[in-house]
Amino acid sequence: QQSVLPDKAVDAMYKLSDVHAQIDSYVADVVRSAVPHMTLDDAFEKKDDVSVAVQQKLTVEMGHYGFQIHKALVTELVPNAEVVQSMNEI
Repeated sequence: QQSVLPDKAVDAMYKLSDVHAQIDSYVADVVRSAVPHMTLDDAFEKKDDVSVAVQQKLTVEMGHYGFQIHKALVTELVPNAEVVQSMNEI
């Protein structure tokens, strides 16, 4: 959830051409750096930690573009298909 900072509306409108793509990029960066260091069970247990890390990164980075981040929710983690298949074989 994000909104435009009133005093940075010009930045929000003209600095980025695709806000959602930029947010997706930052989210992917945080997930790629945090999740590989966790076991699968830890990743599911620590969704809130990942959510906090994503929100912190987005708050800083998107602030440069005139956006305020209110909440970054991690609603589900979807393992790779090979991981799911391996889990189903156990």
